[in-house]
Amino acid sequence: MRFFTFLVLGLVLSVGTLQLAHADSNVTISDPTMVDSTGHVLSSFVTGQEIGVQSVLTNHGTANQDFAYMVQVVDSSGGTDYFQAFSASMLPNQSFNASQTWIPTSPGTYTVQVFVWNGLASAVPLTNVIEKQITVGS
Repeated sequence: MRFFTFLVLGLVLSVGTLQLAHADSNVTISDPTMVDSTGHVLSSFVTGQEIGVQSVLTNHGTANQDFAYMVQVVDSSGGTDYFQAFSASMLPNQSFNASQTWIPTSPGTYTVQVFVWNGLASAVPLTNVIEKQITVGS
């Protein structure tokens, strides 16, 4: 079942990547910041720790914008360790902090990827993928 989930996710990400050149968006996303459960910025990471992956999303447009904020964490061998998303809508000129919580179970080097699509079903990218590499200790 896990393999099937990764296969579907890979296909969806591939479709989204192909459509990236055609995306015309008023949405921006900030570089991800790793925070604790109270919102304080983390500078080191250990297994079992809750790590909030937080970005500021902004709708620079003049109309409401549906979106899905997605966080994917990839391990050093290229496997997906974590993937989570939520959908919502932003008002014109609205900004807010979006966050997903990841709990690493193994030490190592990970690539955290954040990106925004117009929804989970349509997979039309509104932003580029932004990556940040972190090292998790034991």
